[in-house]
Amino acid sequence: MLNAIRQTTEMGCYGIKSVLNETANREFRGALRAQYDEYAQIYEEADRLIRERGGRIKDLNPMAKYGSAMTSKMRVRASIDPTAKIAELMLQGNTRGMIKSMHNIRTMGNLEPQVASLSRRLLQTEQNNINQMKHYL
Repeated sequence: MLNAIRQTTEMGCYGIKSVLNETANREFRGALRAQYDEYAQIYEEADRLIRERGGRIKDLNPMAKYGSAMTSKMRVRASIDPTAKIAELMLQGNTRGMIKSMHNIRTMGNLEPQVASLSRRLLQTEQNNINQMKHYL
């Protein structure tokens, strides 16, 4: 579960970094930076918990990250409204993250309290991000 949390937040950070400078909207960029910071904190916590437990870290496939970033940049640059397109992409990514997290929580059964808490935090973060991005569509 911790590796799933770590990978979800790693992809979130990477996705945000890949499109952050594609919009001139300062308020929107601030929202993306705040989301990045939250993902980074959850990532660090998952990473710490894995290491404390002597677990094996599983990084994302670099080609998957790169391919996702390039696709996102092309879609944003081809759009009439880059801010709205980025918001749409962020909504899609957050929705995928929520689905994956809910599935993992259901299939992994009882989790240690710290892991369960971090899982709920990620779900809440994804929901908050969705609510925030709706305003930029």
